[in-house]
Amino acid sequence: MLTDTIYEHFKDVYNAKLPSLDKAVFINPTNTVSDVINEISKHDVYDVFYVSGNSVLTTNIRSLLSATNISTKVEPYLYALPAIKPTDTINKATNIMTHYRIRSVPVVQNNEIVGIVTAKNILNLLSSKDNKWIDANIIFTQNPITLSSTEPLSTARKLMISKRIDHIPIIHKGTVRQVLTSFHLLQTLGPSERLGNRSIGMTKIRKLESPIGNIGSMRIPQCNTKDNLNEVLKAMLKTDTTCCLVTLWGNLHGIITYRDILSLLAAKIENKMPLYIIGMPEDESSASLITSKFTKTLKRVQNVFSEIQEARAIIKQQRVQGNRQYYEVTAYVTTPYKTFSNTETGWNLNQVFDSLNQRFLRTLAKRRKKRFKTSIRKIGLPVSPS
Repeated sequence: MLTDTIYEHFKDVYNAKLPSLDKAVFINPTNTVSDVINEISKHDVYDVFYVSGNSVLTTNIRSLLSATNISTKVEPYLYALPAIKPTDTINKATNIMTHYRIRSVPVVQNNEIVGIVTAKNILNLLSSKDNKWIDANIIFTQNPITLSSTEPLSTARKLMISKRIDHIPIIHKGTVRQVLTSFHLLQTLGPSERLGNRSIGMTKIRKLESPIGNIGSMRIPQCNTKDNLNEVLKAMLKTDTTCCLVTLWGNLHGIITYRDILSLLAAKIENKMPLYIIGMPEDESSASLITSKFTKTLKRVQNVFSEIQEARAIIKQQRVQGNRQYYEVTAYVTTPYKTFSNTETGWNLNQVFDSLNQRFLRTLAKRRKKRFKTSIRKIGLPVSPS
């Protein structure tokens, strides 16, 4: 299986020690949302942090987009985030980034953040390998959400918050003219005197009712479906962008973001069939139980679908409410003939996987009924010649 081959290809990166750390940007819960927007713009970062005792709190650009009043304190937009130690490996950092949909993970020693591992750090490691056999069509997100340049900024804001995305290609006269990012959109909420270096060329429109117009970046790299991962990484790193558009004959087919590339480093669960769980929270107390039950379900499915090639579960954190997290889990089971997928959501990850297991078992029951339907050869009816 290709996924299994990709995993083996990146195994040395996955188990590598942490690269050189970048500096973290710190905030205080008493800061206003406006102050934090200024810090994000000033330091050109996506995530900011605050240490409270043994806990690390964070917020990011997408979380702040939901702020209705930038003069209020930022505290309601902070949430707890697992940290890693200097002795940890890339796999732990990647799992946290993938699950929480962030771009940097704090490294903590003696209850202090000594630096951060960024998605860009990991992309640099991946670019050093020979990835010419991995095509863009393997990793890209198909049919990304797009908007017209005449749509209001408020529509883009709602989509980024509800869909938890950071990039929206903007269509003008039938073609993609620029990509509006959450960074650009955040600037429309903040004070006009602090724009940040990614906002060069942005019109100084600050009302969300105003049309998108030419707000966004026009320097987004593009590739076609057959370009390889090395070419994609080189283009993104050279232009210092967080996405790459996938086009074919001038038409937009997809988009590749940091998250799409980091998903290649999915954790493989040792099992007779290739099983991958992407985005499992490091602090999930029932992680081993979830994995065990999901594996047992797959073994039962395998009794009917004996040619299962791989199974993959992708865990996404949809939103946070206090100390509670709302999850979306999509599971895929791939056979030579068909890929079966189911999606479940809920506040309890264990219960979400239980629901997924039941859905797959119902699929199994339907297949078994069809498979063991009484043959006309056994009921004495004539058999038509073939």
